[in-house]
Amino acid sequence: ALTIPGSNGVEIDVQMDLNGRLWLFHDELLNEETNGINCISSNTTEYLKTIRYSSLNHEKLSELSQIPFHNFKDKRFFLDLKTWNKCSGNTVSIEDFKAALTAIDLPENCSVILSDPNWIPFFIDDFTIYFASDDFQYAKTILLQEPRIKGIVIRNAVVNKAQTQEIIEQNKEIYLFEIRSPKGVKSALTKRPSGIISDDLRAAISAVSN
Repeated sequence: ALTIPGSNGVEIDVQMDLNGRLWLFHDELLNEETNGINCISSNTTEYLKTIRYSSLNHEKLSELSQIPFHNFKDKRFFLDLKTWNKCSGNTVSIEDFKAALTAIDLPENCSVILSDPNWIPFFIDDFTIYFASDDFQYAKTILLQEPRIKGIVIRNAVVNKAQTQEIIEQNKEIYLFEIRSPKGVKSALTKRPSGIISDDLRAAISAVSN
């Protein structure tokens, strides 16, 4: 994605294992996309190193530390921190997650996306923070409570152009996501957000170019 002409960057879901190591993984359960079981946060590093995706090439899981951030200084990285462990029914350790993230020595072009407002005070002094929500009014409330937040990340379907511009006029950024088709890309672009996070990067770049 980073090497495709026209790409400005990537959004990455990040989860922490039992040993405090960070992994790139979207789903709550390993069972859905891999030959593993349970949750990232309920498994050890050694176990996760043995897991393979249920794809044609059976790729291994990737750790966040493996990404060559410094090779892409002109790109943006949005790290969406997954704070909930479905298997245990609890949030993971804030302190351990922050320590693991800090240990990687992320460059300035990395921002953090948080969907749990309770995590914001622990990260706001050290990272550029965006708040993710499916509720526009709730996101606005969090922006008022935490004025140092850079902006919000929200589903394209739940906001209109007026709401998008309302955030822009407050000198905040707004990124729209869950965009999976050229039609969806065009719909999102008419709202004039700070940017879009598309599931189909090539379609998004083509729509923007046209």
